[in-house]
Amino acid sequence: MRVSCWAAMLILVCCFVSWGAEPEAAKSLTPREQGEADFEQNVALGAALTMRAGLPGEMEGLSQLSARGLKAARDALAAQPEAAEAHYLLGSWLLYGYWVVQMQRITIDAQGGTHTETVPGVVQGSADSAEEGLESLRRATELAPSNGRYLLDYAVALADYARPTEAILVLKAVWAGQPELTPENRMEAGLILSDIYAAEGRLAEGREWVYDALSVKLENAGAVHRLRRLDSAEAAEAARLQAEELEYEQWEEAPGEEELSGEENREEW
Repeated sequence: MRVSCWAAMLILVCCFVSWGAEPEAAKSLTPREQGEADFEQNVALGAALTMRAGLPGEMEGLSQLSARGLKAARDALAAQPEAAEAHYLLGSWLLYGYWVVQMQRITIDAQGGTHTETVPGVVQGSADSAEEGLESLRRATELAPSNGRYLLDYAVALADYARPTEAILVLKAVWAGQPELTPENRMEAGLILSDIYAAEGRLAEGREWVYDALSVKLENAGAVHRLRRLDSAEAAEAARLQAEELEYEQWEEAPGEEELSGEENREEW
């Protein structure tokens, strides 16, 4: 499952939404509003089902939300093909919605025998539509270039879907003021850049971007959290390198097979 600051923030918001509850004015919702409502419930329930077994009806409920929500998103886009929010909604569904799929599960019985069975499971993102989802988010940024949320979420999605170089270009443009966004958007761009560099093992550059973000807004809990995480990563890397160096030194000091063989021959002689 992809992990991103966008998804984590969204999940925190959605945890307050009851997945089984229908909106009070469901009959009057537009397709876009219906898609947004279903998406919130889908993410809240889907995230929960990746960490525990589903209760009776939950898998079916998630599947219904996915089907209805994605249809609503496509209907909204068909009705307003130049609406940035419609493109954003469709991209969000395709990249970050949760779907019920059939998975193979292997179990071992008391006698040690293995058994394979097909069971329903939950995955995030539609693997077959990743390119469509990214293009939908990109199109949203094109139609609403001053919307910082769209730009940042598009960059995060690029990173989540193994396109970090493109994500970095988008974020550095935001940082440079192209387009001109709010200080909060610029600060968040710096933090996301830090995450991307850290994920690639470029810890020093990740730390630099945290400090850059702090230069925009000094009181920043997210930056403090990232610095602590980078400290832990750097300490772990230093410990690993030290262990490798020690192992190499011990290997160099240990006598080789030829040397041992020569010593044994001299003793025999």
